Amino acid sequence: MIDWMAFLIVFGTTLVSAAVVVSLFSLGIRFLATPAPKVAHADGSFEPNGPSRDDEDDDIDEMGRPRWATGLAYLCFGLSGVCVLIGIYLIVPALHG
Repeated sequence: MIDWMAFLIVFGTTLVSAAVVVSLFSLGIRFLATPAPKVAHADGSFEPNGPSRDDEDDDIDEMGRPRWATGLAYLCFGLSGVCVLIGIYLIVPALHG
C-alpha cells in the first residue's frame, strides 16, 4: 500500500527545495552581472559604459561591479551549495547512520 500523504510531502518538499536552490544560484549570477554605476558629467549627461578603468573609486572592485553585489553573489552561491550538501546528507544513509 502506498502512503499517498507521505508521497505528497516528499514531492512538495522536493519541488520547493529545487526551486530554492535554482533561485539562489540564479540570483547569484544576476548579482555578478550588476553593471558599474554610471558617472555623471557636469552637464548632467552620463558616460555610456560606466566609469573608465583608470578612475579611482573605493566602492568598485577591479571588475567594475560594486563590492556589495560581488559579496551577495558569493553568498547566494554558498547558500545554494549548502542546500545541495544538506540534500546529499539526507539522501545518503551512510552519512547519518
